[in-house]
Amino acid sequence: MCPSSDPVGGVEQNRRKVFWSATRLALRDGQLSNGEKRVLVKLAHAMDLEDDEPKIIYDAVVEGKEAGGGTLLDKREMRLVYGQVLEAMLIHTDRSDDVLAQIANLRSMFRIDESEHRAIARSLDRQLDDIVHRTFAEEFRMRLKDSVERMGEIFDSVNLLPRKE
Repeated sequence: MCPSSDPVGGVEQNRRKVFWSATRLALRDGQLSNGEKRVLVKLAHAMDLEDDEPKIIYDAVVEGKEAGGGTLLDKREMRLVYGQVLEAMLIHTDRSDDVLAQIANLRSMFRIDESEHRAIARSLDRQLDDIVHRTFAEEFRMRLKDSVERMGEIFDSVNLLPRKE
């Protein structure tokens, strides 16, 4: 482990492992919805994956293989990535249960508890005027409130993919 990393809950997370898990979850039904694709694209971008990494990882998932390698995410980076993906989901996707399960899985992998999740959502709300056009602000706030509540329900009930110890 590199000295600058800050493992969360004693678990090291690396960019490839996170993207692999998100891709595997998105493909569990055999297809990618537009919302799932958008979440994966944003996740790859937010984690600064190299241009070829998403394809390599996607191919590994399809072939039933693990994604090796990858660089570590520290706790601060995980929170930033989570916030960016949550924002993208709220603005650019349909917020289906499959997409919300993607966010819940990311939240679980990053060990973001309910209070941190709500703090990130409040931060998005405070930044709203910078994020979206003012006429979209109220709709965004309603989406944010509804999604936070629904995601909490899904987080508590969804059968997340088992992690290898």
